[in-house]
Amino acid sequence: MNGVVRKALAFTLLTCAVAACSGGEPVRPSASPAAATSALPGLGESPSPSPPAVTPEEASRAFDAFLGTDDVLRQAGADRWALLLTQDGQRPITIARIHSRTGRPVHYTWDDRTVFVPRQSGRSAVWFAATAQRRDPSGEVRTAVFTFVRQSPDGPWRNSFASLLYPDEKLPPVALDADGYATALEARDDSVAISPNLMGPLHATVAEEGPKGYASGLIAPGPQTTGFYDEISKTKETAKADDCMNYESIFASAPNYPIFALRTRDGGAMMLYTLIRTSSWTPSPQGLKCGEGRPVTVPAEARWLLNPAKNLFIREKRQIVETQQYVSAVPPKASTAPARVVGYEGIVTGGSNH
Repeated sequence: MNGVVRKALAFTLLTCAVAACSGGEPVRPSASPAAATSALPGLGESPSPSPPAVTPEEASRAFDAFLGTDDVLRQAGADRWALLLTQDGQRPITIARIHSRTGRPVHYTWDDRTVFVPRQSGRSAVWFAATAQRRDPSGEVRTAVFTFVRQSPDGPWRNSFASLLYPDEKLPPVALDADGYATALEARDDSVAISPNLMGPLHATVAEEGPKGYASGLIAPGPQTTGFYDEISKTKETAKADDCMNYESIFASAPNYPIFALRTRDGGAMMLYTLIRTSSWTPSPQGLKCGEGRPVTVPAEARWLLNPAKNLFIREKRQIVETQQYVSAVPPKASTAPARVVGYEGIVTGGSNH
């Protein structure tokens, strides 16, 4: 065992000590953890009579341990150990990052770490959100947004969600009570303009239908909303003209992945959620027989899944699946302003060629 791997395992043991690591098998994607409350908090709110299941201090230690452990494990190529730190949407994303980088992961440094911990009883899975400034090897600095979930009091913390704020955006200001705790919203909380359980489906509708769709007035235009609609429209035209292919791209909420929502100071919410995008190229529907036997270039981001030398020809259908994670700012119910997508991170996590 070389020194790098020993260091990785040492960090992993540190994580286990901080998070009471069980050493069990990876957790399957789970439903959204129970939220603390959906009431609008006052900044002078009295503490809950029962002690919170997670304190900001515990969350900070778990977050620090994760950032240190994850980087060392990836640099050491300890892929199985790295996967044990993840669940939900971060599981396929981590697998894709490992394979798409062919064993050469990017090394990041982290600064300005902050945690946002809802008051929770601990009777079911508990979670917290966190942010950190991420610096890449080129010197670019972006704000990363995470969530971590613990399934039981003696279980490990696992990374469920990670995204990046757009370069010109700031984190929606999360409301904190007098003791520094945030307030989580239930999935069907109707005190905000869009309930957490509806944000993903409405976002998917705007991405597919664009500014003329029924949901367009609810979510502001942007690169990952109406911008996707424009991209799909152009790709449809070029696929038909250049390759004689039919193209479609469908967005859907990920029903088995959690939706996280925290109250913001204006009475709205910061929402963290996952969409699945499935893009398809087909040569034969609608009489496009001219597409049969034509080579179609495999997109660069899917080449770790589809061999460009073997998968150029599409006989029935090519599909490419992306897992996308979003940060959105949703206004309070009385507001007439649209929700805004302020953060996005996505990667190709699946693909097939027939």
